[in-house]
Amino acid sequence: MKLDRGKELEELKRHLIEVLCRQPDKKYQMENRNSPVWQHYAIAGKEGKLLYESFSDAELLQFLRDTAAALNHTPAQKEVFWVMREYIKRRFGKWPYALRMAGLSTSAGKGGISMDAQQAEEKRRKKLLEQVREEAIRRGRIPHPKDMPQVCKDLKKHYKLWSEVLKAAGVSAQLLNEKSVYKIEDLEPEYVEMLEEVRTRAYELGRSPAHGEIDLELKRALIARCGSWRNALFQIGLLPAAAKTPFQNIYIDYRKAENRHGHTEGSGDCYFRVLNLSAEDKGLLAALDALYRKTGKPPLSEEVPKEIRVSLHKLCGSWANVLYQIGIKPEDYYKTLKEANAHGQ
Repeated sequence: MKLDRGKELEELKRHLIEVLCRQPDKKYQMENRNSPVWQHYAIAGKEGKLLYESFSDAELLQFLRDTAAALNHTPAQKEVFWVMREYIKRRFGKWPYALRMAGLSTSAGKGGISMDAQQAEEKRRKKLLEQVREEAIRRGRIPHPKDMPQVCKDLKKHYKLWSEVLKAAGVSAQLLNEKSVYKIEDLEPEYVEMLEEVRTRAYELGRSPAHGEIDLELKRALIARCGSWRNALFQIGLLPAAAKTPFQNIYIDYRKAENRHGHTEGSGDCYFRVLNLSAEDKGLLAALDALYRKTGKPPLSEEVPKEIRVSLHKLCGSWANVLYQIGIKPEDYYKTLKEANAHGQ
């Protein structure tokens, strides 16, 4: 029966999209509650609600894209058959929200931007994001908006915060650690001495120094010689602390008065490798890593014995940073945590 019901729903979906949605009258049978259209498809009815729930977000968004392609512009609400219009608004809240999620301009209707123009703009947006990514790799650090004023000017129509640009461009500490470091052979003795001073400071702190925790002139000299602070640290086997939310409150228009300074002064908002690990610390992390490999998912703090959890949390400052020590990406941990919360765990 379930199989038959599934086939029936698929047939109803096909008929809705391929037949009813192509009706010139986008309000066809909208007010007639006795009509087959209303009874099978209206979200206010039992069958219609079931059909609505059978649509995935991806299917509804693809319908919007297909409709836009057929019209050669972003569809206005009145240009979409009333059933699909109801489904989309119920799922995404407001029409402009759905359009943005579908990657369409919110300038809808016949007087809006043509699809050709939208596709050209999307191509330009991706090119600008690639410039941001390349600039980050070249500098060996996450660029500030003031480093790329023209790119910021061109991206203002798409984004408000610089952190949104960085996320869209795929700029992360992991990317920079993979693409922006290299070993420098035959460093001059004065730079070797400077790096040893940095190493000593790092082991005093138990982690790589954050901004303000190392002599500024020494840091500038090493950046000039090594190309970036990240690459300077790489020479002594270290990585810089990674901000949890880099440039979170920095607007693309970096001249805004609301912007706060973008440097991290300490380690509280960072992910960092813990140095000076004792044999006991290493053993606890090894046990945690074994649990991760056994379950295949990032261990939540509640899944670990209290004495181990407390010890590791004190050592690393946060559970996300504990997992960072065994190679678990913060985004993977937060995804697991979100899923657990959704299931009431």
